[in-house]
Amino acid sequence: MLERLEIHHYALIDDVTIEFGEGFSVITGETGAGKSIILGALALLLGEKSDVQAIRSGCEAATVSATFFLGDNVSPVIDMYLQENGLALEDGTLLLSRNVRSNGRSSASIQGRAATRSDLTLLGEELLDISAQRDHQSLLSSANQLLVLDAFGACHAEKQGYQDLFRKVQALEQEQKQLEKNLKDSVREAEFLKFAVDEISKANTQVGEDEELSEQIRTISSFEQIHDSLSLATTLLHGSDAGSSLLGSLHQAGKQIGLASKSDANLTEFHQRLESSSIELEDIYESLRDYLSSMSFSQMELDQMQGRLALLQRLKKKYGHSLEAMLLFKEESEEKLLQSEQGEDLLLDLEKKLGQTQASMHKASSHLTEVRKASALTLQKEIEETLRTLGMQQALFTIEVQGTTPSISGADSIDFMICANPGLESRPIKDVASGGELSRIMLALKTTLSHHDRVETLIFDEVDAGIGGSVALSVAKQLKRLSKSHQVLVITHLASIASQADAHLVVSKEVTEGMSFSRIQHVQGSRREQEIARMLSGDEASEVSLIHAKQMLQALS
Repeated sequence: MLERLEIHHYALIDDVTIEFGEGFSVITGETGAGKSIILGALALLLGEKSDVQAIRSGCEAATVSATFFLGDNVSPVIDMYLQENGLALEDGTLLLSRNVRSNGRSSASIQGRAATRSDLTLLGEELLDISAQRDHQSLLSSANQLLVLDAFGACHAEKQGYQDLFRKVQALEQEQKQLEKNLKDSVREAEFLKFAVDEISKANTQVGEDEELSEQIRTISSFEQIHDSLSLATTLLHGSDAGSSLLGSLHQAGKQIGLASKSDANLTEFHQRLESSSIELEDIYESLRDYLSSMSFSQMELDQMQGRLALLQRLKKKYGHSLEAMLLFKEESEEKLLQSEQGEDLLLDLEKKLGQTQASMHKASSHLTEVRKASALTLQKEIEETLRTLGMQQALFTIEVQGTTPSISGADSIDFMICANPGLESRPIKDVASGGELSRIMLALKTTLSHHDRVETLIFDEVDAGIGGSVALSVAKQLKRLSKSHQVLVITHLASIASQADAHLVVSKEVTEGMSFSRIQHVQGSRREQEIARMLSGDEASEVSLIHAKQMLQALS
């Protein structure tokens, strides 16, 4: 349960600490005194977006923190969060905190450790259930009514099973559409792909062939220059009939040094080196001579090579920037052609699989509908019984479950139906329910669902909208009964509700040194009698109202 709420520099509140007890507590005060600020602070604490406008004027930041006593009643969600984050309760209590700064940034903590807004929301849903006027309006939505029914019926497993199949059907349908599109595209592309594959295949290209051809063409194109250079080189090495040669001169030099070395042994090394050089040059000459004699020029061969290179360049331009890319395109095209040939078979297999999955989904949907209809019978009975205690003795409340187009939520459309007056037909509550009736239906729902959930603290704002007199007293008694199993906090304007509470907090506004402040205090005894009297007549000093207030409180005791 909520034990303590601390609010600092938030809206009209400067610094306040509110202690809450078990049972039934009410919060009252003049309109505009700041009762809604308490709900705003709690909503901020439980993960709602921050608003710098809520920071008290002249302050740099606002802080809200709350302590919840859980004892041994720790929900699995909270227990798992604490374990995953290495946290533990301290004396059975959980501390949440939120800070909002004027620069728009905010921070949060759980048990003193930094947390995210989503963490606060996750735990908040396990700690508090806040019902405000906007929640009454949410009852008018068929989608929200369905959520209420599913929460009551605890059909999570059936709903999850259906949703898994629904998502699988959606995925298969998307796959089917994509395959059908691919088949259509492949038919349009088939002629082009076949032509491309045939053209590339006929070329019989090899990776690197274009570079090799370019080098060969460059060599052949330089035939005359190479031939002339080699001819001159061989002439210089071996000589001609008209002149001396390098080899001849080298041979003569070696012969002369050989003669000299017979007289001077120091020249022997030079003789040997010249002989080696002569042998090496002779080998070079013979190799160049042979290479020169093997050289030939063919214009036809050059034309063929240039034609082949032009073909490769054209294919690269059409199918890829390189031979590697062109061959990859060929492989991909062959794969597409194969898929096109096998596409019809694949499509038939997919359609069969889709049909089987759809059948399973419809079966799961039918089972979910059966569970919902059974839950609807039980829920409508319990709500109708509760409505009778809230001054709607003749009301007939039914939950209509009708089939609709399958969606992620199932194939059911839900309508909460009400017949408030005998003799009239039941109509959807969105068409006929008044504000007071909606408030009571919401309270009946919360009362019924409270027996099936783990949330211990229930907060009601404007539960008294559109009601008064004996109906208000019936609502008060229902809240009192509800407080036997839950901590109930109610913001109200009705004395008949406030007088039934176990604890009474009053919010008041005062102006000090030109600044407005909201004050919150527990009231008892005569001070509580004065507040009840104010709620009865608007005059807390009215003797008649004070007597009435005292009687209402004495009736409670």
